[in-house]
Amino acid sequence: MKSTTGFLIGILILLILMAFQPLFGDDQLLFLEGQLVGGYSSLTNGPILYSHHAKDSMQKPSLGFDYIRKFNNGFRDTGTLAVQYRVAYNESIKPRFESQIYNLYYKHKLPGFDLWMGSNRPAAGLSSYLDNHAALLPDMTMKVFTFDRDWGAGLDADCGWIRFAASATNGAGMRIYNKKGNYMLAARIGIGDFNKSNYTLGLSGIHGKVLEAMGYNLGHANSATGEYTLHPEDYIGADGSLRYLNYFLKFDALSGQFYNQPARALLVRTGFNLLSEDRLSLEAQYLYSKHAVFNNANLAASVTYRITPDLALRALFDYDLRADESKIVGQIYYYKGLGL
Repeated sequence: MKSTTGFLIGILILLILMAFQPLFGDDQLLFLEGQLVGGYSSLTNGPILYSHHAKDSMQKPSLGFDYIRKFNNGFRDTGTLAVQYRVAYNESIKPRFESQIYNLYYKHKLPGFDLWMGSNRPAAGLSSYLDNHAALLPDMTMKVFTFDRDWGAGLDADCGWIRFAASATNGAGMRIYNKKGNYMLAARIGIGDFNKSNYTLGLSGIHGKVLEAMGYNLGHANSATGEYTLHPEDYIGADGSLRYLNYFLKFDALSGQFYNQPARALLVRTGFNLLSEDRLSLEAQYLYSKHAVFNNANLAASVTYRITPDLALRALFDYDLRADESKIVGQIYYYKGLGL
């Protein structure tokens, strides 16, 4: 599909051109991001330098930056450019380091809605609006059902008490790949704002033909043709979050078809915050997933302690029932704003 590949290349050119537009005022932020991640896996009976999987992009020892630039016409904001880039350790490849483009999109404000293009979040479930990029707890995007980031375009509309989002993306995750007609369409309608009204509730739908991807790694190619297999998927889902005093509860559910067979997934996460400014967080979650012959559940618990606003310590215990694997993982996470 040369037209789609050309479209994605066009997005990259647009983002580069946007970065050189003049600013009206000081509307840009630059953050330094670094993390050390390591632990122990009972499956390998040895140390690991990742939290979820060696081929997944999160979480690994890495160093990078997060750049956000606001554009305005002298009267109001007109758009936002977001670029988040890392160099991460990956023990499954040689050399052992990989380049990660996490965020790379431009969002433009139009009457009634915002339109984005680039690498951003598909419009489905909790992961479409809650930032989970530094957390150790696994989410739905790590279980094949959707993607943490995908290349394409989308829109967001905030109509006061109701919110609507839709996206049309490449269906290959963080890697640009388009040789088989892969795509993913997603939409979500919801109410509430977790940071303002302390609750959210939403309904999502997903349709497409996607590639099985984990981070920048695609599934196994056909040994004869070298081509990757497309997987039709159709889901409906519901998600929500609630905060009461220092306690919170979040859930994400999907049901439909994947591999042309029934598939479903459920995530339930709960926890509470302690100390001033919520510096200590305790969380526990249950994540169930079923697709094709894979039927699995994860039990996990984590603790986060914020030493300063820039520096956090995290620890995770995760048990995978299918693999009978226990993991203990620690993380030192640094996210510091730099003056521009």
